[in-house]
Amino acid sequence: MTFYAKSEGKETIREHTDRLLHNLNLLKNAYGYKFMLMDEQMWKLLEIAVQYHDVGKANTVFQNKIRQAIRESMLETDIETNVPHNYLSVGCIPLKQLDLTKEEERLLIHAVGYHHEREQLPEKEMIRNVLENDIKKQLPQLSEHMRLPMTEKFSYRFIDRLLNRYTYHDGEEFWKYVMIKGLLHRLDHAASAHIDVERDVEKSIYINVNEYMKKQGFHKNDLQQFAERHSDKHVIAIAQTGMGKTEAALLWIQDDKAFFTLPLRVSINAIYDRIKEKMGYDAVGLLHSTSVHYLVDKEENWEELKQQSEHFAKKLLLTTIDQILKFPFYYKGFEKELAAMANAKVVIDEIQAYEPRIAAMLIKSLEMIHHVGGKFMIMTATLPTLYLEELKQRNVINDDEIAIGEFIDTSVHRHRICLRSECIEETMGEVLDLGETSQVLVIVNTVRKAMSLYDKFLDCDTQAPVYLLHSQFTQEDRQLLEKRIKQFNENNERGIWITTQLVEASIDIDFDYLFTEMSTLDSLFQRFGRCYRKRALDHDSCNIHIFTENISGIPRIYNEHLVNESIRLLEQYNYQIVDERTKVEMVKQLYDRERLKGTSFLKEFEDALYMFDNLDPYGMDKREAQQKLRDIQNIQVITRKIYDQIEHLFEQYKKEKEWKKRLKLRMEIEKKTVSVQRYVAEKYVSERLPKPFDHIYIAEVEYDFNREQLKGKGILLDKPSSNFS
Repeated sequence: MTFYAKSEGKETIREHTDRLLHNLNLLKNAYGYKFMLMDEQMWKLLEIAVQYHDVGKANTVFQNKIRQAIRESMLETDIETNVPHNYLSVGCIPLKQLDLTKEEERLLIHAVGYHHEREQLPEKEMIRNVLENDIKKQLPQLSEHMRLPMTEKFSYRFIDRLLNRYTYHDGEEFWKYVMIKGLLHRLDHAASAHIDVERDVEKSIYINVNEYMKKQGFHKNDLQQFAERHSDKHVIAIAQTGMGKTEAALLWIQDDKAFFTLPLRVSINAIYDRIKEKMGYDAVGLLHSTSVHYLVDKEENWEELKQQSEHFAKKLLLTTIDQILKFPFYYKGFEKELAAMANAKVVIDEIQAYEPRIAAMLIKSLEMIHHVGGKFMIMTATLPTLYLEELKQRNVINDDEIAIGEFIDTSVHRHRICLRSECIEETMGEVLDLGETSQVLVIVNTVRKAMSLYDKFLDCDTQAPVYLLHSQFTQEDRQLLEKRIKQFNENNERGIWITTQLVEASIDIDFDYLFTEMSTLDSLFQRFGRCYRKRALDHDSCNIHIFTENISGIPRIYNEHLVNESIRLLEQYNYQIVDERTKVEMVKQLYDRERLKGTSFLKEFEDALYMFDNLDPYGMDKREAQQKLRDIQNIQVITRKIYDQIEHLFEQYKKEKEWKKRLKLRMEIEKKTVSVQRYVAEKYVSERLPKPFDHIYIAEVEYDFNREQLKGKGILLDKPSSNFS
């Protein structure tokens, strides 16, 4: 008799299992020696789990579902109960014949029993009914189909054992379970997608980055040599902007599988292009919430790339932390992501860019990666002391296993600061004068303040062109503005750009003067990096002006205590050069635990760590974990006027059958949306769009932008459209 596993391609259980075995051999041959927790007995257990994981699909209810889908005749049965096949599979394993210890049996039972995480918990009577009255009759044929021995007599103790789930209180056995179950997930998901679990195993980014540097005439600097020398350890590298941190990380990765994370999608896309096009390394994948939009425009084989990236099959994956490092939430199925780290290296770029709760999750995830045998590298311009201390306390880093280095060039002075106890609006005349002969960047903390300032500048009589850039333009208009600011900078045009913290890390620009509202030091020093970024200061004037009165964005964006402490630390450098060493030292002082006592920053960080240390495993699903990481305070809106202009695209989408064309239409629609804060936009929202666009809301407000002149303010959340009452 034929037992089907999937309707697609009429794939049998044996054929599907063989795909997993192929992937198991591929994984073991490629990286087996890298898995610290996988000895020969563990590989044997994993192989048994693979062999038996889907045998429960032989139940007649499941077979009839597939037969109906592939239009084959139905099988006769009295059974109507639908019991998840993963529980039935466990019942068929001939445990007595396998000569396993009690703990090995438990590992096997749980890996197979939970290789699908179900809402429906194992229920003894339902499982007994299906095994005794259905599967029992099929056992001889099933055994023949699978070429495997099946149990001779059903025992139901496994159900009670399944209900006693593993937790971190099980000590070392918990981590073994993470490996067996996580690798089974990886093998199963890759087999179902009909792809290899690992690709391009023989390709080495190390070779490509060396050739690229040689071709460019680059010599490895101290940071890059340090990373290369310590490729067998965890690494923490504190290095200023422009030190070649990306190359350093790639040299540290050597020939290993790796995950490279950055906070901003636009930065990830830029590194993807650089690695693929300039370094000629094609074993690289891309994974973030809009990566498919990017790949569709760039790659002919984007579908294949998307799939390989989603299943972590690529040798090097560029990604965001919400895609791969959320396992401290212990959501159902977290083991897949964590097991993928066990033979790999993980790069965390700019850890200081994350808010305290996310930083706590990263600290916990590094602890867990260390436990399963993975390696990590933290690359950052400034490292809060608090984070380093926490890693030490958790025994994640000790002298034998970690290399910590600071790479700071104090020979080139770029920034002389002027602290001004006035609000930024009071210096418009000064900015306008400078804008007629120089490139002036103005950074404020909120979009509202940026718009208000832009209006005031437009009212002035000046020859200097004034532009505005913030996050509340439509996606397509924001791309135009980001392209324009780079072009403006490269062409050495004269004028003024008013922006928000959007430009802190994602846009590579080098202006003559920076006028900025005060923020916390780590954020402020990122802003410094947009002024005299690639050159030494060649005059005695202050090129950085910092305004400390009437600061916007407190306390909603920046912690008031940290901003005030930042001002105190900066005061001693007024009218002086602030070099790279000084910046690093000041951030260390700012984020010292003593200085943070009593602050909401420290409370958020410690509360989040306490939560991760005491979470009940399997209490949430993957989507919930992802939501906790993303900024769920923001919603996507489309203004009524823009919606009316593109309503035909929604109609086309409904009618379109070919999914590639549907994807392109979806991307076209998404480009017209703006991400705004829920509490600001809610009062102007008139309706929510139907599925699959139910994440988009129609806002009855105006939108201001001239695409020819690249001028305008974006979405006007304080200006309702005329038909809104």
